[in-house]
Amino acid sequence: MNSDYLKKFINFSVKDFDSFHQKAYPQAHERTHNSFRQGMKRLEKVYGDKLENLNLCFIKDPLDLYDKLNLSDYSHNTNITTFCMVLKLLKIVDVPLQEYNRFQNKLNLIAKDNQQNREDSLKEKLEFLPKFEELKKLIRNKIDKLNQETSFQDIKQLVLVGLMILSVPLKLVQYSRMAISFYKHDNKAIKNYLLEDMDGDYYIKSTDLSIKITDKHLKKLLKLWISDFNSTRFLLIANEESKVAMNHKDIRIALNTATHEIFDISFTNADIRSMYMRSLMELDPDFQQKLMLSKLLGYKTNDTIEMHS
Repeated sequence: MNSDYLKKFINFSVKDFDSFHQKAYPQAHERTHNSFRQGMKRLEKVYGDKLENLNLCFIKDPLDLYDKLNLSDYSHNTNITTFCMVLKLLKIVDVPLQEYNRFQNKLNLIAKDNQQNREDSLKEKLEFLPKFEELKKLIRNKIDKLNQETSFQDIKQLVLVGLMILSVPLKLVQYSRMAISFYKHDNKAIKNYLLEDMDGDYYIKSTDLSIKITDKHLKKLLKLWISDFNSTRFLLIANEESKVAMNHKDIRIALNTATHEIFDISFTNADIRSMYMRSLMELDPDFQQKLMLSKLLGYKTNDTIEMHS
């Protein structure tokens, strides 16, 4: 690489590159600047020296950079984020297109390998995951057996798992701090909520999403939960004394416990969504239906759903 034009950057520190990045993207959110800054600091840890002492070695060869990242203690996703950050750096220091494309081509190969690994992993997972309809039957049977002796813990677990099995399984973050609203919802600060309208119908609403709950067992369960067990304004709470909603981490841990109690095997949110998508693909939806389902499940393209064919 002819590096004459890079001489002014040779002795740049993290602070210098951070300042340069902020000038290049003055309208970017502070999270973006912080992410770039953290990526530069990560390079210092990967290479074991201050950035100003590295002589820009990390932009000389994409293969060397990727190998160096893989030898670190960082996760694969973090390494990809760092690689992308270097690609962004190449752009703002205005390297020749040929040099930029060397890094971009490597990133494209990494993305292709990641896609293949995800598909292979999914195939293995789908071999042992049960049919979604079987889980629905188990949940509905549990709901039918509810009585005066049912404990708070039992019904809490049924509500959590029932939301994902008897309705569209959203991502965990969409259940986080979910509120309960009656008839209408005017608090724009709350992004996730369960709405009960004047006809007694329930809707799960998250950002631009609105899903009507049609399963009669789930409707019965929610009515019982809200009227007899949960006196707070939040849908998911940890215990009877709790006055705050469960966050993303709380729900992840609770789901692990609840699925093990109900099904004798622990499922993650990703497992449940995989089973749900497989059940949908078995119905052979057309292209437009796949587009709608992708949007509903929070995916930008049909690729993830197609993997479950």
